[in-house]
Amino acid sequence: MEINDKLTYEEAMQRLKEIVGELERKEVKIDVLSSTVSEAKSLVEFCREKLDSTEDDIKKIIDPEAEGQT
Repeated sequence: MEINDKLTYEEAMQRLKEIVGELERKEVKIDVLSSTVSEAKSLVEFCREKLDSTEDDIKKIIDPEAEGQT
């Protein structure tokens, strides 16, 4: 899965669930294992960044005066 501006959090999480399921069922062939793990790592990073960004946005909405105060 390509990570781009159009990728949503939900799509990334769905793909991560698919990858985890494939790994648990040992369906990932050794020839693609490292690329699959690399994809999962990128998806986790994307989700983490999306969550952090959303948290920051919510904090700004709740307390706009606190912006920049951490």
